[in-house]
Amino acid sequence: MALDPAEHMLSEAELVAEMLTQAALSQELNIPPYKRTFDLLVSLPLVACFLFSLFWVVILNPFFNKGRIFFVQERIGQNGKVFKIRKFRTMVGGLSDARFQNEEKNRITGFGEFLRRTRIDELPQIWNVFVGDMSLIGPRPERPKFVVEYMERIPNYARRLAVRPGISGLAQLRHGYTSDVAGTGRKLRWDLEYINRMSFRLDMVILGETARIVFGRMFFIEVKTKL
Repeated sequence: MALDPAEHMLSEAELVAEMLTQAALSQELNIPPYKRTFDLLVSLPLVACFLFSLFWVVILNPFFNKGRIFFVQERIGQNGKVFKIRKFRTMVGGLSDARFQNEEKNRITGFGEFLRRTRIDELPQIWNVFVGDMSLIGPRPERPKFVVEYMERIPNYARRLAVRPGISGLAQLRHGYTSDVAGTGRKLRWDLEYINRMSFRLDMVILGETARIVFGRMFFIEVKTKL
């Protein structure tokens, strides 16, 4: 999906909006009515988990992960909306242009590795769910510059922007972190599968699998998804 060179003078967010218009995919799907209520009700208990985790991160960070508590970054959401995502910081140094985990592994602290492995670093995103930027279940949100590239290089990538991005999702459980653009294309298959089959039952299955994997990793048990 190539753009006119003059359009590259636009911001990355404006490029995403322009490409969505060209792809005729910027219109919303008929999102099931349960979705927003499900997000809010399930998120409430997770607030307690977030506050408990925040308490310990604040205490342990000065010893094992010196620096600010949160990592803040712009991401692209539903229909190309730009929002700021928050996670517990797991790496040293400033903002990186790396897009894949294997490109950043040397910057991850020991404490940060624990936060990532248990997915505790994702808990601050509960705020994004509450304000409507994200859903509990859906495709993972990407940075604007990478969305532009993926929309140009991966067919049907724009389709995943028709729904709110999620903290967990079918593609994350099936593939986890990817190491290249080809892997992002393979994950897209499962994002589109979720969008086409979106239902309360599927969300509950994904939520249950996510909880099973997270609790396993907290006790250093490697758990494989049943999906």
